[in-house]
Amino acid sequence: MQWHLLQSPASSIRGGGQPTVDHKDRLASPRNAWDSHVHVFDPANFPLSPTHTYTPFPAPLTELLEFEGNLSANSLPQNVVLVQPSPYGNDNSLLLNLLANRSTSSKSQVRAISVINPETVTDKELSEMQHLGVRGIRVNTEASGEQANYEKVAAQIMSAANRVSKYKSWNCQLFVSGDNWEHIADAVKNLPIRVIADHQGGMKGLSALPKNVTDVTKQTGYKELLRLAKSGKVFIKISGFYRSSTLTSGGYDDLEPLIKAFAKTVPQQLIWGSDWPHTGSGSNRSEATKDIPEPFRDVDNVAILKNIREWVGPQVWYSMTVTTPHHLYH
Repeated sequence: MQWHLLQSPASSIRGGGQPTVDHKDRLASPRNAWDSHVHVFDPANFPLSPTHTYTPFPAPLTELLEFEGNLSANSLPQNVVLVQPSPYGNDNSLLLNLLANRSTSSKSQVRAISVINPETVTDKELSEMQHLGVRGIRVNTEASGEQANYEKVAAQIMSAANRVSKYKSWNCQLFVSGDNWEHIADAVKNLPIRVIADHQGGMKGLSALPKNVTDVTKQTGYKELLRLAKSGKVFIKISGFYRSSTLTSGGYDDLEPLIKAFAKTVPQQLIWGSDWPHTGSGSNRSEATKDIPEPFRDVDNVAILKNIREWVGPQVWYSMTVTTPHHLYH
C-alpha cells in the first residue's frame, strides 16, 4: 500500500477543513476507507435546537466532500458517517435530508448516527431512519460542559439503546468523559446493541492528566473501557485528539502512549474519524455566548494522520479505516 503526504492545511475558520492539495504531497487513505465521524452544519436552512449550547458556523456537505476527497487515493470522497451534532438536538432533519438526497451514482457510502428522544420517537420514524442509512443513535453528555450524574447517564444510555433494540445492526454511540466508564460499565455490558466510544472513549493523553498520573492506562475508567472492548461490546473511536489533550497544535504527540496501548490491546475494536469540521469544547461555552458563532478549530490533520498511522502500524490502520467500520456501518 502506497502512502503519500497530504499538504498541511492553512489556518481557516473551517479548522483546516479545506487544504490546498499538492498531489505530490498527500497522505492517501486506503481504498474503501471510512471516516467514521463528521458533522455538517446548515443553520440557515435547518435552524438549531432552541436548547443549543453553541452556534456553529456553516459547514456544508460540499466542503466535507472536498475535505474527504483530499484524503483519498483517487481524490474521490471516501465513505463517511454523518454524526448528529448537539446544536440540532434530536431534530435529525438535516441529517435525513442529506441521506435522502445523496447521489446514487457515487461509489462512496454515506451512513449516519442520529439523536432521538426515546419517549417520543415513533416506530415509523425509526424505520425511515434505517431505510435512509442511519446505523445508530448517539448519547452526548459532553456538549454542555456540565459535570455528568453517573446514574442519570446510565439511565439515558439504557433508555436510548432499548428503544432501538430491534435494529441489531445499529450502534449506541457514546460521547462521555472517561471517568464515566467506572460507573456505567455494567449498564453498557447489558445493552442490546453494540457500543461506540467517541474520541478515545474520553480517555486523556498525558498533558491532560493529573501530574501524579504518568501511565495513561492507570487513568480512571480505562480498565473498565478496555474490559468492554476486549469482550467485543465496545468499539473505540480514534478521533478528536484535541478533546483528549491540552496541546493546541501539531499531531498531539502526548496521545502516543494511549493510542499505542489501544492498538496493542484491542486492535480489532478501533475505528477512525476526522471529527471534521473540528468544533470547540463544551468547557468554553455559556448561556451568554451560545448564540455567538463559534469558530472551528485550526487543526493540522496531516500531523494527526501521520501520527496515528505510525503509532498503530499498517495492519491496524487498515482494520480501523476499512474492515471494522464496514462491519459496523454496512
